[in-house]
Amino acid sequence: MTATRILIVNANWFGDVLLSTPAIRAVKKQFPGCYLGCLVPPRCEAVLKHNPYLDEVIVCPDRFAPRAYGRVIQRLRLHHFDTALFFKPSRTKALLCALAGIGNRISETPDPRKHRTDHFLSLVGKIGVRPDGREPDFTPSSGSAETWEAFRRRLGLDGRYAVVHAGGNWPLKRWPPERFTGWVRGFLKEYPGRVVLIGSESEKGLLEEVRSGEPRIVSAYGQTDLDTLAWLLKGADLLVSNDSGPIHLAASQRTPIIGVFGPTDPALTGPVSAGPVRIVRKDVGCEIPCYFKTCDTRYCMEWITPEEVLEKTKELMTNVKAQMTNE
Repeated sequence: MTATRILIVNANWFGDVLLSTPAIRAVKKQFPGCYLGCLVPPRCEAVLKHNPYLDEVIVCPDRFAPRAYGRVIQRLRLHHFDTALFFKPSRTKALLCALAGIGNRISETPDPRKHRTDHFLSLVGKIGVRPDGREPDFTPSSGSAETWEAFRRRLGLDGRYAVVHAGGNWPLKRWPPERFTGWVRGFLKEYPGRVVLIGSESEKGLLEEVRSGEPRIVSAYGQTDLDTLAWLLKGADLLVSNDSGPIHLAASQRTPIIGVFGPTDPALTGPVSAGPVRIVRKDVGCEIPCYFKTCDTRYCMEWITPEEVLEKTKELMTNVKAQMTNE
């Protein structure tokens, strides 16, 4: 390989950027002397801000912004990148890289049968990089542990707890809130700890529906930055979540995961973790992944019952307990 200054043009979404971190790690471990930068949209900067394998994170708007694009081009020129790897093909960003003088620009059409992590690893393989595992990385900032401790005390999390994420940026991927409510009620009948609800402030109505007045449910939505959320997940007994960014953040912390999947395919975008994972989904005869923005029936989510998710939860937690006993 002749490239010594490599730019990764990353994906546009939180979960996909986390899934790209094994490829970032593999590049830096194989070529520790290279200067490795990463181009991301503003909403994904925090995912990579403290990644130990990157020398720089460059923020690029994902909407047309001529002045901001000009500043990005100047910054790219300053670092004299010789190779750009496009984890997500983009004509706009390819043009920015060309204008910045990056001559070697590499992309690859994703294989629809390949997991997103494996696609990214395949792409860096084009410059001779060998995989270094598939587990994602997330590194909180050095001072975030103190922030987490203060947050934990404020929420009253002085014992065991599980985390629930009932939201997500695509409504069709959300298990109905009444199903989450049914799962929480059944779970708390046997679980001695608390349940923490996470999500954005915009999902408050949805999460309050899940909370439904249960005193052992703690609301943390809209209150966590990414670092605090990582600490929260790291200390949890379990995360129950739709297919969304927090499920991949939990995978990076090796938190036990129950993933509720509907229109997306866990074989393509499911969590990759060294920790225990159970996926719950229904085969309703539809082709997946499904990219419809609306659906009249939503059978793939509606037909998943709280009882099924509880059964998977008990199975997972029994296995975790047995493993801890053996250790």
